[in-house]
Amino acid sequence: MAEHDLTVIMLVAVPVLGALFTSLCPAQSRRAARLIGLLSSLTTLGIWVYLRLVLPPRGLLIGIHATWVESLGVSCFLALDAPGLLLAGLVAVVVTAAMAATRRQDEDARRSVLLLLLAEGGMLGVVTAWDLLLFVIFWEVTLVPFFFLMGPGPERRNVSAATRLLVTSVSSSVLLWVGIMVVVVQAGRPFTFDLQVLGQRLAGTGLAGWAWLFVPAFLMRLAVVPLHTWLPVAVAGVPTSAAMLLVGAVVPLGGYGLWHVLHGLSPMHYFELAPWLTWLGVITALAGGMAALVQRDLKRLLAYAFISQSGLILCGLATATAHSAVWPLLLSMGLTASGLFLFSGVICAARGSQRILDMGGLWRSHPFFSGLAFAAVASVAAIPGTLGFVGVVGVLQELSGKVLLAACLAAAGVVMAGMVVLWAYRFVLGGSHIPAVWSHQRWPLRRQVVVLFVLAVLLLASGVMPGLAAAPAAVSARVATLVGQAGAPR
Repeated sequence: MAEHDLTVIMLVAVPVLGALFTSLCPAQSRRAARLIGLLSSLTTLGIWVYLRLVLPPRGLLIGIHATWVESLGVSCFLALDAPGLLLAGLVAVVVTAAMAATRRQDEDARRSVLLLLLAEGGMLGVVTAWDLLLFVIFWEVTLVPFFFLMGPGPERRNVSAATRLLVTSVSSSVLLWVGIMVVVVQAGRPFTFDLQVLGQRLAGTGLAGWAWLFVPAFLMRLAVVPLHTWLPVAVAGVPTSAAMLLVGAVVPLGGYGLWHVLHGLSPMHYFELAPWLTWLGVITALAGGMAALVQRDLKRLLAYAFISQSGLILCGLATATAHSAVWPLLLSMGLTASGLFLFSGVICAARGSQRILDMGGLWRSHPFFSGLAFAAVASVAAIPGTLGFVGVVGVLQELSGKVLLAACLAAAGVVMAGMVVLWAYRFVLGGSHIPAVWSHQRWPLRRQVVVLFVLAVLLLASGVMPGLAAAPAAVSARVATLVGQAGAPR
């Protein structure tokens, strides 16, 4: 059963309207721009909380389903199912955290707020789009604000990383466009881009080899080996808010897109891809963990640790019975990345260096702020009582029932990455504190401490009460239906 609720439209519209109002602010009105941005992101988060309460236990919560271009079969179809609801919540939380954590002294606060709100609107459009053409439009549009967030701006750094992300995304998206056209033609007339209708028409016929056309675009966003090279370069130099969004929201959306589109179009052929995706995930988990071992740049070390987690996420997505466990892992990755890149961004800016060996003594100078970061560090290391533990153990448990060797190798990679993050955290906190080498300005800002505190509470509360991060019953219903259609995975 599908239910209608116009609040789904508001979820996407509020950030866009906030960006519009921000653009109307005078160039020097930094306070007004920040206020509009924070109110817009908080309103979006409030709308998500409402939707979390009203989502029907089975089926979709439809915001709008109307014909857009009748001759081409294009519709304006915005809706939320249970996985989409969880990812929408992650996007809302991460953007709100990034908005609140931006520095007061930014010269062009209006520009930063405008880009953050446009990025949020685009990502929420990806989550709610159930028309393939609308999905890919939102998928590509999100690149624009991210390019400018990463490139020229207040910090004037990492234009090359922004260009690399743009070029690799557009290149992989060419295959995505070709795959969509092939699927639409194969589904027959009248042409349609409706994901549900396409899934019904393709039932029994499937996608055959054309399914691989969809894979590169999603794996690139998920930062899976060998399409991961953009991430370490990007996060090493971009502003803190951009790093929080890249790893906290964009990377998890890559995993969601893979499942949402391929699983929705043809469960049978999605499961046929599962062995390949599983071993690709294992390679990514191991490669990320080993690469993290040799990093001496704090932000690059964190990037490779999360690439290792991306590999485990891909293993979970490739295993049909792991869907209930992979969503908490996606949420854990997003919240943890937001917290750790906020923490690393603050201390690297205060120290004027990203080299781990240049840091030390933070426990003596900032014990409370440093202690809050431990919740995120513990989640990366999958320590019991954190959301990361719930996701990692859940996926490994399901994966071990299918391919025990793959589960052992993936676990080795993730544990390796977690131990490296723990080592870096211990090194940054320990040792003697030398005030002369740190910034004499006040840091961290009070709101940055509040943001890190809230993220820590979410990670620990979801770890103690896993039901908070679990997908509603609609996930189980949809997975059971699709597994029944496709049969047991190979």
